[in-house]
Amino acid sequence: MPIWFSSMTAGLCALTTKAPSEGTFKAGLCPGGANIQCCQKPDTSTSPAASAPKPADPFVEYVRRLYGLAKQYGGERPANQLVMEWLRHEEYNDLQWKALIGGVDDEFTDYVEKAGVRSIATFRDPEYGLDVKASHLGACMNGVFLKGPAAGTATNRADVAGWGGDWMTFYGEWRRDHDKQPSGGKYCRDHMANADDTTFKLRDLVEDADCYNIGRRLRANPSLSIADEVEENLASGYKSRMKRFVDGRFGSPSNAQAIAKSMLLPGNDVLVNTGRIRLVQQAGGLFVKLPLWLSDEDMNDLTKGFADRLFEIVRLEDAAW
Repeated sequence: MPIWFSSMTAGLCALTTKAPSEGTFKAGLCPGGANIQCCQKPDTSTSPAASAPKPADPFVEYVRRLYGLAKQYGGERPANQLVMEWLRHEEYNDLQWKALIGGVDDEFTDYVEKAGVRSIATFRDPEYGLDVKASHLGACMNGVFLKGPAAGTATNRADVAGWGGDWMTFYGEWRRDHDKQPSGGKYCRDHMANADDTTFKLRDLVEDADCYNIGRRLRANPSLSIADEVEENLASGYKSRMKRFVDGRFGSPSNAQAIAKSMLLPGNDVLVNTGRIRLVQQAGGLFVKLPLWLSDEDMNDLTKGFADRLFEIVRLEDAAW
């Protein structure tokens, strides 16, 4: 938040966080010499802070170069999709991911490699100072772009590629730790989207939110560029990322609770059903209690904790900006 100099006390400027409005100072009232800045609004367009490189700038340029190569490459797939595939191709292109959302264009991967592009694994998030994992961001975004958001309180493969997959493994971790913390709701409020070493830590939620927000916009507006969307998100969009994600995907606390429950229970997609069991057992052990076997009371407690934590994060974001 910028600090402006607004008034003088004993020859010194008093500090305020509010920028001076037009006409705040009259000619002749500014002190001279070193205190002249007290009556001037800094030119932020040329200030060192404005012009200094930001930690995420190399990633923005990286995505822009990938987008340019994707446009040159052509092919049947949209350039935005090709960039997402490149971002995920090293870590999220195994048999499970190919079954979930499809494989990447291997010829485009070769094309980028021949152009001498080297992968960027992580970049620094401007809001939380976390190292965002580019491959997870690309895989999740690819899922949203290809499958689109589910309707109502239903869930689909786009969810599994992002927040839903993290939620499934987080459930397994709760069951693993159930003896220490019987309440799923409290486990969510204490551990979900925190700095803890869980499969649904804050970094994961940041990636899930950004991939949903950007992927959804690119799916709805094919003329948009992933390079521009990433740049905008890292320049200012991050200030409202959680609100846009939670409002767009969940809407209300009651809907969030229903969607979280839907993500844990069997549906019509056999692949997602089998994948859910695998992810829960991967985190909670072979003999973990599956979500289907939870009592209504335990399921309601768990999913309410999920919704409470999500909307708490939105409130904290609002308060920060």
